[in-house]
Amino acid sequence: MTDYKKYALGQLENFLYDAMSAEATPQEIYDTIRGVVSDNYYTYKHQASQAYELLSLLNGHRSVDLDFCDKDDTTEECVKSWSDFWTTTSYTEEEIDAMCAAATSAKMGKVNKWVLPVEEDGDDCVITFPDDLLEAANLKEGDQIEWIPQDNGSYLLKKVEVKN
Repeated sequence: MTDYKKYALGQLENFLYDAMSAEATPQEIYDTIRGVVSDNYYTYKHQASQAYELLSLLNGHRSVDLDFCDKDDTTEECVKSWSDFWTTTSYTEEEIDAMCAAATSAKMGKVNKWVLPVEEDGDDCVITFPDDLLEAANLKEGDQIEWIPQDNGSYLLKKVEVKN
């Protein structure tokens, strides 16, 4: 174990002892840890999106400023921009995903893709959905969902409407 890793884990242990000694509730400790992990995840997700966009530029694709021109804008510059965009060389799936993620987060401030760990609980597998996913999917505890496999190995989740 590296010295820094050992130091960082020791600091985490000390902070947990301090929080528990300060009479922080288990929920407060949990919320704090989860918040830090969530912030870290979204920071790296954003950085990965930026890296894909830069890689796209380095591969010879031009940047697309989605806030600059709307597809319905009839000014000469915007018509040319949209035309150029659709007639340039094809983009990789990663480049398209990065552009869509950048556009979505820029316009809505929310993430629309999640990578969730699968945890084992005895013979069962458990996935904990983060609050922002539940909100985006309009899900609550007890809702039924359908898992739809995608060609890339991911799953699309769809809320099952239960008819009474």
